[in-house]
Amino acid sequence: MSNATSQPGAGTVAEASAWFIEFRTGELSQSDRDRFTRWIRTSPHHIRAYLEVAESWAALPSADAQDRFDIEAMIAAARGTSDNVIALPARPGSPSEKAPRKSMRALAAAVVLCALIPLVWLAIRESSVYRTGTGEQRTLRLADGSTVELNAQSAIRVQLSAGERRVALLAGQALFKVAKDPHRPFVVDGGTARIRAVGTEFDVYRKPERTTITVVEGRVAVWQAAPLWQPRRDEPPNDESQEVLLAAGEQLAVVSTRMKKIAAVDVTASTAWTNKRLVFEDTPLHNVAEEFNRYNEQRLVIVDADLQRIGISGRYSSADPAALIEFLRAQPFLEIVETPEQIRVSRRRAH
Repeated sequence: MSNATSQPGAGTVAEASAWFIEFRTGELSQSDRDRFTRWIRTSPHHIRAYLEVAESWAALPSADAQDRFDIEAMIAAARGTSDNVIALPARPGSPSEKAPRKSMRALAAAVVLCALIPLVWLAIRESSVYRTGTGEQRTLRLADGSTVELNAQSAIRVQLSAGERRVALLAGQALFKVAKDPHRPFVVDGGTARIRAVGTEFDVYRKPERTTITVVEGRVAVWQAAPLWQPRRDEPPNDESQEVLLAAGEQLAVVSTRMKKIAAVDVTASTAWTNKRLVFEDTPLHNVAEEFNRYNEQRLVIVDADLQRIGISGRYSSADPAALIEFLRAQPFLEIVETPEQIRVSRRRAH
């Protein structure tokens, strides 16, 4: 029989630490807060673990100009000691004989702190946000050996744990090359789409209205889901019919109400951005402008609404915008006007 007053296990403490970090560093939605409420009500161990993490964090000094409180040293010491008890440095001007109860409280906090601080520190280190600006691309190598190529104006949030690897694509586009690990699923939260893989390569492009998944190599499972970032294991849907399996060369577009599978796509074109290429095949002009503006501070603006859906085809360099602009200038029905901030495209008026 379990004892409600017993100490929470390491797994519960890890979850509590992750939730604590989320509340300190993240922007939690109302649905995230509802999930936390359900988690905290599940067991008294959850309540105890969260309060201990919060109390231990509060025991840390807010500033220590004299380097009397070395977190890194405490972590090393906590890992090297058998009883996880390390004395906190005394603060000048606060003699213990005048506040015995406060000293006992500090001692108890120190015991808990030394047991929990490596977990909290690890949660901070392993839950990281990476961003790219306009025209910037970067390649990230994760601790598990996976790599992520980030397109311009993109952002991901990474959290690795012993049982799962999770990446939230907060904005933009990323190409994932997942290291094989059958015991640690690799889950990507793309807003309305969730993608699960073990060892594969796939591209995820998140836009406000849809998320598009393209598989380059291997297989992935995709299902619809509300946007989610939570520090606990994400379970696939109970109804397996909602889960779509994609193989290499296949693409899936997920919108808020449906999933649209395309049997076969040009994978090279879908991932051309990794080689600084823009590939358009009868692409609406407003989408061309959207892609162009990822890489250029001088924004392409479509002035006339009736031009938005004109199809554009061709291959261009994302690092050299001149070729695309010259192509647009060559169209007899278009007029191009440049300012320092914009390249304005309008319909040419008859004189």
